Amino acid sequence: MRFGLLLSPIILLLQLSHNGAIFPGNIANQYYLNKQRFLLEILHHLHEPLRHAECLALGQQIVSDKTQYVHYTEPMREYYRLLSSGRLLAKEVFYNAHQAEHFSETLGLFHFFYNTREWSTLSQNICWARVHANPALFLHALMQTMLKRDDYRALIMPKIYELLPAPYHSETVVRAAGNFNYINWIRQELMMGNRSHIQMVQPKQLLPANLTGDLRNTSKWSEAMSEVQILSIEERRQPQAKLSHLIDDYGWSSYWYYINMGVALQDNPSEAEGIRDWCYWQLSQIVARYKLERYGQQMEYKRLSWQEQANSQLLTWQGQRYQPETRATRQHLSALLHKLELSVEQAIATQTLSLSNGTLIDLRKGQNWLLGLEQLFPYDLSRLQIPSASQPQQLLELHTMLRQPSFYAYADRLLHAYRSYRAEFQSRYSQPVRPTDMSIEAVLVDPLITFEEPVDVDLSNILHARNFYYEKRFMWPHSLQARRHRLQQRPFAITFQLSSNRTQSIILRSYLTTARGTVNEEPFYQLDAFLTILYQGNNTIRRESGEFPGLIGDHISFTELYYYMSLAEQEQFDFPLNITQPSCGFPRRLILPRGGAGEPLAMRLLVIATPYNYKARQGNELFCDFSNGVSSWNELPQGYPFERFVEEAELQGSHVYWKAVEVEHRDYGMA
Repeated sequence: MRFGLLLSPIILLLQLSHNGAIFPGNIANQYYLNKQRFLLEILHHLHEPLRHAECLALGQQIVSDKTQYVHYTEPMREYYRLLSSGRLLAKEVFYNAHQAEHFSETLGLFHFFYNTREWSTLSQNICWARVHANPALFLHALMQTMLKRDDYRALIMPKIYELLPAPYHSETVVRAAGNFNYINWIRQELMMGNRSHIQMVQPKQLLPANLTGDLRNTSKWSEAMSEVQILSIEERRQPQAKLSHLIDDYGWSSYWYYINMGVALQDNPSEAEGIRDWCYWQLSQIVARYKLERYGQQMEYKRLSWQEQANSQLLTWQGQRYQPETRATRQHLSALLHKLELSVEQAIATQTLSLSNGTLIDLRKGQNWLLGLEQLFPYDLSRLQIPSASQPQQLLELHTMLRQPSFYAYADRLLHAYRSYRAEFQSRYSQPVRPTDMSIEAVLVDPLITFEEPVDVDLSNILHARNFYYEKRFMWPHSLQARRHRLQQRPFAITFQLSSNRTQSIILRSYLTTARGTVNEEPFYQLDAFLTILYQGNNTIRRESGEFPGLIGDHISFTELYYYMSLAEQEQFDFPLNITQPSCGFPRRLILPRGGAGEPLAMRLLVIATPYNYKARQGNELFCDFSNGVSSWNELPQGYPFERFVEEAELQGSHVYWKAVEVEHRDYGMA
């Protein structure tokens, strides 16, 4: 693993730069750039047969020599048996990891990637799989490898909505991009003067204009992009869809994709409890944020029920139309949830639980309740096998799951059972939860302003591959960008005024919720959690929204990444290894619900202070690395105190502060 030895110090630098700042000295060399070029070119036009001559030659055979692998596992043996007997999943078949046969095959190919000793073996296996394997299965296995292998994590995978754009865009845009013929367009647009729905961007630019590190629309950017034409197609939102600015947002859907890919296939049992805690907290955050959007749109949000959905307007990468969910899927999921709810009710009634091995445990004794939590509430979604998953359904695809309203109804039932179980059996916290000798005196919040801004999203992978090869040599002459509008907010700050009778360290957590209502019926969405020191006397602490943890901004596109890499190969650009944003961060621009246009949206901010016990730990979940667990400030559960149902009295006292706030929506340019 010589490449791994080279990249090990690079990984450490990346872990220290979560906020995406560009650090001098953290620069790629030619050895790295060669690997990066290989990866970007192999991932181009995944939905079409590979045309890359070198990879075609390299990919004639998978490496079968067992000595070239650190481990040769049973999934690899089974995969090789399928390969030898010609029974691998056909390339044209719709792939879904929730189908048992597909998951088994994915696991085998993943091991053929993950367990390689040398880059040469991995690159040959990648080329072979790109030529012979189902494209979606190949991408799933490769994505898992790049997320799981420490020594390859420095290599940059383009964002999933750039690799497989179809599920993240409207059918109209996907079909227009798929039917685009560059030669005919040039003839009609430039020679005949006919205007089409696809336009060349002049002067050359991409939106948003400002990215961290001055990576866009600068002189160096112009130099990098000098050989590529930028084309644009407008993507309009359905005006009747009240929630489309949230659930149709590519950042919203891709966040769910990445965190589930990150936690899948973990093999560290000692971290399972913390990861489960984190996963259910993230799910509750997604549901809370969705409910706040419904609240802002004056829709029912407290009780989410399943409703019949209209036909989907989304396409798979193969051009098939998704359906929301089949009757068989609905019945299967409803049965699973009903069984879980009965199990939780029975556990609460009897205070016991029968484990899968037949052992009956007393949930009141010791940490037995954690054994019950483990059995009742798994967190690895890749282990969920659905008999009807062979049909394209929005609800069963990580790409589209959050665009399906019934997802939130199912998730709400799951979370209700989870909180009920924890409220009944969770033992007392192992640390104090109320700091002493301090008080939150006041909280001041800058104006909360939302607006919609234009943004360009790279669609180049939908275009025909024939326009990107000349005499079997890969070229990138033009880039197609979807111009769409998305929710954004003005940066803001929260100022805390606190008093303390002594010097002490505390954790301050801030939650956004509705203007009124019973605590256990309202959604609480965490904006921030941070460590601070209080000194004796009065303390004023200002916290900028750009400092909130776990959030990311915008990143460069697939096209820009390729051309910056090409410029670096010519030694005309110092290629920073953190040139793109971490994949498992939540979009910072989506933390506020869309404000009121006429009358501001009334909400509340809840601030809770807890003691700091010097047991914080730093994980690397922002980069989808869960091998060493997740970050935490202390030993309290993630999302304290909303990991369970709470008593009203817990949210009262000098360590708690409620603040009425308003969110206003303005037109773009007026914000």
